[in-house]
Amino acid sequence: MKAKTRILSIDGGGIKGIVPAIVLNHLEKRLKLLSNNPNARIVDYFDLFSGTSTGAIIIAGLLAPDKHNRPKYSTEEIINLYIKNGDVIFNSSVLQEIKSVSGIVNVKYEPKGIESIFDEYFGKTQLKDLLKPTLIPVYELSRGKNYFFRQQKAQISERHNYYLKDLLRSATAAITYFPPSQISTVNNKAQRCFIDGGVFANNPALSAYAEFRYHNPELHAKDSMMLSLGTGTQVTHLNCEMTANWGAAEWHHQGSFMISNAISSVSHYQLNAVYDSRPNYLRLDALFDDAHSSSMDNTKKDYLNYLVSLGETIVNERQTDIEVFAQKLVEIAE
Repeated sequence: MKAKTRILSIDGGGIKGIVPAIVLNHLEKRLKLLSNNPNARIVDYFDLFSGTSTGAIIIAGLLAPDKHNRPKYSTEEIINLYIKNGDVIFNSSVLQEIKSVSGIVNVKYEPKGIESIFDEYFGKTQLKDLLKPTLIPVYELSRGKNYFFRQQKAQISERHNYYLKDLLRSATAAITYFPPSQISTVNNKAQRCFIDGGVFANNPALSAYAEFRYHNPELHAKDSMMLSLGTGTQVTHLNCEMTANWGAAEWHHQGSFMISNAISSVSHYQLNAVYDSRPNYLRLDALFDDAHSSSMDNTKKDYLNYLVSLGETIVNERQTDIEVFAQKLVEIAE
């Protein structure tokens, strides 16, 4: 099969990162079986990795190297990062809970917990050390513009190189949840202030496609394959009567769902139009049922179990699509 640039894109969504992590775990097992290679990893079958917020955490887990320059973490370990450490990441003191009023007048969480997890998992690993090219969106407050952490740029210039733990702190600085993140390059020659890129690219797939075209202007959609993973979508059942008298407090909760859904759906709509061959573009996501409310920071056991089941639902319901895509990945790699 003709070589294609293979792109993996993962949405933002906080603790809901469990959902795409489950899907990737299944995909990796299929790749091992189809390739007859027990050592096969996700990193071997994609050329560009893009992730927003929690998607960036997963990308970092897939691409951080061990001493043999192979992935340091398995997909199982990435799943466990969320399940075992959710309470640490989303940990708030009583004082902070009182001050924040659920994120309305202050951030919900102090950053110490999430920073400790990033330090534990990624330590001194730098952006330039990652095993494959990356595209991780953030928003730079001081300049009022979008910014992307790129492994390929970090390898060329130290002015674009950051510690992985620091850039992840920036990539996950979701407004109302965590404070903005001010970080320095590894050489301490530049300092910048960022927030979560979900404000403009909660689904970074379209940005990833643009990155592919930027580096390969002679190539087109037919020369690439993309797997885009969502973190679960909450359908909002609203109408004019219900929302007629809503103020900031009501829209604060429901509005975040609508904005996230809108950003993700427009990327999916545009990429459906861009890709002329459906097997070359696969979007995997799932709807929350009416018994569960989508939450970025709910770390209760029953909710985590539901997220695991949501990932398994995607695997079961889209089994044929995943199998066809996996077979193409293996054929291209051979």
